[in-house]
Amino acid sequence: MTNGKKRLRSEGREQTYRNARRLGWLFSALVALFALCVVFFIWLVPLRVMDASMSPALESGEVVLCDRLAKFVSAPERGDIILFQTEDGVFVKRIVGLPGESVELVDGHVFINSRPLDENAYVTVYAGDMAPLTVPEGALFVLGDNREQMYDSRLESVGCIPFDQIEGMLRIRVSPIEKFTFFS
Repeated sequence: MTNGKKRLRSEGREQTYRNARRLGWLFSALVALFALCVVFFIWLVPLRVMDASMSPALESGEVVLCDRLAKFVSAPERGDIILFQTEDGVFVKRIVGLPGESVELVDGHVFINSRPLDENAYVTVYAGDMAPLTVPEGALFVLGDNREQMYDSRLESVGCIPFDQIEGMLRIRVSPIEKFTFFS
């Protein structure tokens, strides 16, 4: 074999190697893009808070990430902020009552099974009352932190939220950046 043929064969191998590396990078980029799509369209869905019903915890205009898979991984807990669907739309509220518990409001204070619930960290003042209500199995009693806005479980048209209406749990506030927060 002549030097020219060896050189052509060597250059051909180098070109094949470069093409394989490019294809490897392209494949990696496509896998990363697919993973991002899964994360942001299936698992963590961004949403903008549209009202002040969760103030002061969440203000109108803030952007949060909703974990749509959380309901399949762990049971909802008191204090979790959930996204749920009703006939009237999609809403964000805090879980207050769990299945089998008795929930009552007296002078704006929540009582669970006749014991006061400590909500000082997130609730604004509210002076309303609500007769005792037992949360049915497979459902949750939810309230907004801003109790003056009343589209929550206190309304007969909303009531307790069945587990299958839960769209996800709020996990992260991403905007405004200075209020970046992980929720439990």
